[in-house]
Amino acid sequence: GYKIRSDGKKTSYFDREISEETKQLIGDIAPKRIDPNAPTEDNVPTPLPVTEGTSAWNKAGTWEERDVTSWAKETLEAALLTSEYVLPEGSPSPGARAAVSKVSKFEGHASYATVRGKKRYIYEFQFTLDWVLTLGDDHTKTCHGKMTFPDVDGTVELGDGYDVVDYHVDGSSPAGTGPLLERFVRDGGLRDNIHNKIDDWVRLLRATY
Repeated sequence: GYKIRSDGKKTSYFDREISEETKQLIGDIAPKRIDPNAPTEDNVPTPLPVTEGTSAWNKAGTWEERDVTSWAKETLEAALLTSEYVLPEGSPSPGARAAVSKVSKFEGHASYATVRGKKRYIYEFQFTLDWVLTLGDDHTKTCHGKMTFPDVDGTVELGDGYDVVDYHVDGSSPAGTGPLLERFVRDGGLRDNIHNKIDDWVRLLRATY
């Protein structure tokens, strides 16, 4: 059947007429064209504050890493070149001096990361050291050689020392000095001093960054 609406129009009996009071409650429900480029409350991103010292992409401050390889290589090489050891009285050659003369094949990297407000130091180096030992009884006689440190990294605890490989004595070194060099260059003496220089450098890295 049909019925007459309040505006005089004839319509289906099942058509529901909305009163003026109801219209005010629900507002304008007529379809509207949607602009996909127009911002809405739902799609406008809310900027987050950036903690000082962190990158813009790392707003949560969960991970921030900075490369310091250039600084690390320069300072570590300088420290290694100050390594030396003087043989004491009572040794086979009192007053003999062993020292690092060159750093070569220096490879690796260093950085530090800020993880949830805490710093972690990440470094891994390998290098070969040329060394020279001047005998104490005759300063005109010298021994030369090389040794490689393959694993100078953050897994080594300070004071534990570092591995040495490819220890080599130059053929021009005086005969009979092998045992002396093994004791005071390869296994102790100069090597211990090198360990100390590396440990001091690690402390410098942590104090600087």
